[in-house]
Amino acid sequence: MKRLSLLLAVALGLATAVSARPAVIECWFVEDAGGGKLAKKPAALLLRQGTESPPPRPDLAPERYLKVHAVLTVFTHTPTPRIQTGQDALLDLSFAYMPLTSKAATPLAPGPPPFGLEWRRQHLGKGHLLLAVTPGLNGQVPAAQEGSVAFAAWDDDEPWGPWTGNGTFWLPAVQPSQEGTYLATVHLPYLQGQITLELAVQKTPTVTLTPAALVWAAPGEAPPELLCLVSHFYPSQGLEVEWELRGGPEGRFQKAEGQRWLSALRHHSDGSVSLYAHLQPPPVTSEQHGARYACRVHHPSLPALGRSAEVTLQVAGFSGPSLEDGIGLFLSAFLLLGFLKALSWAVAYLTTQNSMEKVTTLHLPLFFPSHFIPFPQLLTQEGGCWPGGQNPALEFTQTCIKSCHFKQATPVSLGVSPLF
Repeated sequence: MKRLSLLLAVALGLATAVSARPAVIECWFVEDAGGGKLAKKPAALLLRQGTESPPPRPDLAPERYLKVHAVLTVFTHTPTPRIQTGQDALLDLSFAYMPLTSKAATPLAPGPPPFGLEWRRQHLGKGHLLLAVTPGLNGQVPAAQEGSVAFAAWDDDEPWGPWTGNGTFWLPAVQPSQEGTYLATVHLPYLQGQITLELAVQKTPTVTLTPAALVWAAPGEAPPELLCLVSHFYPSQGLEVEWELRGGPEGRFQKAEGQRWLSALRHHSDGSVSLYAHLQPPPVTSEQHGARYACRVHHPSLPALGRSAEVTLQVAGFSGPSLEDGIGLFLSAFLLLGFLKALSWAVAYLTTQNSMEKVTTLHLPLFFPSHFIPFPQLLTQEGGCWPGGQNPALEFTQTCIKSCHFKQATPVSLGVSPLF
């Protein structure tokens, strides 16, 4: 019989039935095929208690059933988690331990044994320890890195086993620099089990197309260059940009013609990247009036249909004013009329104020046969008056001038009578 080897730590994420620990783990059965070659065949690792016969598996050869006693099993439900940038990552880890010796022969105290747990990350050839814990032991352990936390404990406390434990790892606010391979190692007395998880960090791109909304062109002329901004996405690999013409002469989606190119990547402080996709459309025809140019982006973080943005092509001379255009013109005319009316009111008000505030000084000379009496008076408002009596030798009759504006001295007739 050929010598057989069983690989137990392969494809642990393909378990078909999982309870506290996986009941069935799909793996591969490797045997010597002769001539220095190995043959790999599908197999299944059945984790169960008791001496019953294994359930039938039509896809596996019954003559190659092997009885294996698994002492320590380490597994996860999420071997390849994908996390959006800024979200918390929860890396699932469970393990099971079944001692070989009977409870009468074991030198250990009843209950689950102490264990140690380590989480490490490897990425781009670099690796370092993130977290190490030893529940139940008082040994010194390094401080956790990057705010990570592990939920490390046995799930039950049966006196003689089997036991199951939890070592789930929590990493807050994941950034692109934290993606990579995570290695979880469980240490028991004289035993060690390890499993790897591939953490992928993603960020969904934002798609913006300019010029926005409408683009104009005359028949036979080329529309302006279209720029599609794909911003703040991660990873940079796997991005595809497609240009579509929707509703053209054939009335369906088709690949847009014209020159196209991509700009260089622009890196941001959070690890994400951005780029511009350019399209220079060819000259348009009247049949393309109302067609839409669309920029469609595909990325691993997006659904299968991707994400798109579009603009509408308007060909000059092939469309009359729309209802929206009429409403816009009416509102513009209404606002302009109101502005002019308010301006005229303001000018009239300022003119009235200036007229009321004018001041006129009147110098009034009085001539007599033998005397000259200078008599200046200040007229400030309509109905300004001056009385006599400034000279005790004269008696003036009171005279009032009904006027608002004086630019020069106004001759005034005064009645004068001598007192003697």
